[in-house]
Amino acid sequence: MAPSASPWLNERPPELIPGAGITLRRWSEGDLDELVAAVNDTLDQLRPWMPWAAQPASPAGMATVLSEATAAWEEMREFSFIVSGADDPQTVVGCCGLHARIGIGALEIGYWVRSGHTGRGVATEAARLLTRSALALGGVERVEIHCDSANTRSAAIPPRLGFRLDRVEHRSPETPGETERQMIWAVGTAHFTDEASER
Repeated sequence: MAPSASPWLNERPPELIPGAGITLRRWSEGDLDELVAAVNDTLDQLRPWMPWAAQPASPAGMATVLSEATAAWEEMREFSFIVSGADDPQTVVGCCGLHARIGIGALEIGYWVRSGHTGRGVATEAARLLTRSALALGGVERVEIHCDSANTRSAAIPPRLGFRLDRVEHRSPETPGETERQMIWAVGTAHFTDEASER
């Protein structure tokens, strides 16, 4: 059974969010081939941390993901974005999203960067844009980033944006790279560092 619509969100983020060197835009069916290519280019980096990356992406599987993402957007449960370069809007350099799954008043951020585009500040800038957009929504008081303590590249991003380590939760690993320590980073409007990252 699919999750029900978010009971507390009453507005959505913009479908297009320009930033420093990158643009976030809502997923669409026209992105199917590029998304399959981006995931498969990055499988070695995704497998340690993402349960859905255990197998290569296929057009049929990605079509299902896109359909589910459309429904989740309309129901205000999840907002999925393509990350593209400002000078090449069709090429997928990563993906990110906002998830209404951690309770009233809070949204969780997720992100990954395509192989060949890491180390350029893409993830940090995407997280900054998502955090700003989330905190601008009515009723959102808190944004969280969750990552395993062994995922040092992901864990380096929240502090740059003013997130603070709120707690560490113990849970059973779901992927080859995970430990039993899940770091929960959080920020509100007062501490968010809304400054464009250097690329």
